[in-house]
Amino acid sequence: MIWRFLGDVMMVLHGAFLLFFVIGGFLAWKWRKLIWLHLGIVVWNLAIVLIDYDCPLTGSEKYFRRRGGETVYESGYINHYLDGHLWPEGATPVAEKVGFALVLIGYAGFFVLRHRRRKAVEHAKVRDDSVGPRT
Repeated sequence: MIWRFLGDVMMVLHGAFLLFFVIGGFLAWKWRKLIWLHLGIVVWNLAIVLIDYDCPLTGSEKYFRRRGGETVYESGYINHYLDGHLWPEGATPVAEKVGFALVLIGYAGFFVLRHRRRKAVEHAKVRDDSVGPRT
């Protein structure tokens, strides 16, 4: 029973991991330090797509499911849970490109906001310095 539960936990964790991959750059607009965690996840996902190796999260889920007596799916997490459910079957390469495009958009917004914040701080400092001595 515990093994099936752990398999379900890994499935949910993997889904959260993928969701954070897509929206993490946007979350960093508000919580700037998240960008470093997100960058690590982006590199991880990029390596999985480019090198085409099995994700350890998928392997862990399958391990727990096997230990729980379940028959595991043949393909990867995305093909099993998302392809044909969240987007049309066979459109995973397009979904990957959309996901990476959203990452780039999130990063572009992050750097634009960061630049604006720095300019605002510099402008406020210059304005405070130009007032002259206070009496």
